Amino acid sequence: MPFNIEGKTTCRGKHLSWRHAPLLAKDPLSAWQGLLQARGLQESDAFFSPALSDLPDPFLMQDMEKAAMRLTKAVMRKERIHVFGDFDCDGVSGTSILVEALRAAGAPVTYSIPHRADDGHGIGIEAVQQAYASGVSLGLSVDTGTTCLEACNVASQLGFDLIITDHHLPDAVLPNAFALLNPAREDCGFADGLLCGTGVAFFLLIAVWKKLSEQNARPDYDLKQLLDRVAMATVADVMKLRGVNRVLVHFGLQQLRTNPSIGMASLLEVGKIKKNRISCETIGFHLAPRINAAGRMAHGEEAMALLSCQDADEALRLAKGLDVFNKERRKVEADTFKEAVSKLKNPIIDDEINAVLAVYDESWHAGVVGLVAGRLAREYNRPAAVGFVDGQNNVRVSLRGRPGFHIGELLHACSDVLLGFGGHAGAGGGTIKAGYWQDFVSSFEQAINHQQQSGLFANAVVIDGVLTMPALHIGLASRLQRFEPIGQGNPPCVWILHEVHIVDVRKLSGGVVRLQLSDGQMFAQAVVFGGGIFEQDLQVGVIVSLLGSLQPDVFRGGDAVQFVVEDVLRL
Repeated sequence: MPFNIEGKTTCRGKHLSWRHAPLLAKDPLSAWQGLLQARGLQESDAFFSPALSDLPDPFLMQDMEKAAMRLTKAVMRKERIHVFGDFDCDGVSGTSILVEALRAAGAPVTYSIPHRADDGHGIGIEAVQQAYASGVSLGLSVDTGTTCLEACNVASQLGFDLIITDHHLPDAVLPNAFALLNPAREDCGFADGLLCGTGVAFFLLIAVWKKLSEQNARPDYDLKQLLDRVAMATVADVMKLRGVNRVLVHFGLQQLRTNPSIGMASLLEVGKIKKNRISCETIGFHLAPRINAAGRMAHGEEAMALLSCQDADEALRLAKGLDVFNKERRKVEADTFKEAVSKLKNPIIDDEINAVLAVYDESWHAGVVGLVAGRLAREYNRPAAVGFVDGQNNVRVSLRGRPGFHIGELLHACSDVLLGFGGHAGAGGGTIKAGYWQDFVSSFEQAINHQQQSGLFANAVVIDGVLTMPALHIGLASRLQRFEPIGQGNPPCVWILHEVHIVDVRKLSGGVVRLQLSDGQMFAQAVVFGGGIFEQDLQVGVIVSLLGSLQPDVFRGGDAVQFVVEDVLRL
């Protein structure tokens, strides 16, 4: 049996727990079979062979028949259509796919992206009035609108048809829209409620293409071209990569590798990403941050200009501009995080949370408060709220959470002191009435305590099993790749190499450390990225237990494998 991990702590301060029953993998086959059992899967499951044909019928979504019929008529009649987007990656991606597809179908389409600090999230009343005054007869929202009750009422009064495509948690009262496409509705649940806003918009397009086909008017445009942005939005919004999302992201990654849109190709070029190395990690760390940087540091329209660009040279210029914004964002975020921790006044004492993670400052940049909230949530393993002060002296706050908490529900619990809000499981935001900050902090603390369950939020890493040296084989490494795309709801496989000898250490450029390991009979290669934090633990002659993943070694090629070290277990 594997060794006892109870009470063990890693160098990163993580506690360990088994994903299932303790698994000791003596060879590649036993490792694979044990992993399948632990994750409740079988070799023949559709999980391992995603197919676009597995996508559900879009007309199973509440209000889809009504929405698709109205949009189809608008396309065929050449009615003017306006898309109300949002400034984050999900909102901009969804806006770009709607605009691109509907223009390909011959529809006259315009769009607007709100400014993060000046306008905030949501459909503005003025934006609706301006669209109507300009002769637009149909509006579509992306990643917003569910809680925009006033804007929807104004649209209804004007006779302006407004179709909402969104995924944020609805309020008790649904908006008075022409149609509300939102799987989070209590009477919907389409695709298990897992879609992001762009995903909902994509299913609307599938439905419209079906309607147009019935009228012998199907555009000569393949919607699969949009999947690169659907995948980016899904990963960027940290949606669970199960079911429908797994299919969308699987084929979206294929599109990125083989035939990305001009804008996405320019992002890959600026990020120096090789197409054969594209993964969800590529999206999360290289593509989405640059898209988001536009809305954070300037205006989301900069990102929309890139994603809708049809000229390669212009797209590259725009992508380089987003890269500059992203570098600026990193510095501002780092400075703000330090200030936030200082304001919280020692949030951890003796491993216990000593403060509600809620903080704001008049000087903080609107574009980074959500990122700082995310860093606080990761650092202290509980939800965090970080805000800035707007022109009306209200505090606009961004919330981020940890597994087990639902941010949308936390916001609902604080609604009495909010002028407006919106959110889903992992993130959200709202505007706190001037003078009500302490009331918000009290409500936020009560809501967290209400949601929290004993032991659920321990600072833990989940282990799939213990690998012996014979199990470090290309056969297992190749099988493990079948779990891609890896992400929220489909975590990477984490293994332990227990008590191995370090026989060689080589420091390479970029903070990379290469290790040669031995169990006394066999040898294996390991690699540590940013290995400086483990320098004292990874010395020649030391016996260590390593946590990480098994991957093919593309540098050495052939059947070579390497163990990618994520943490070191203190013996």
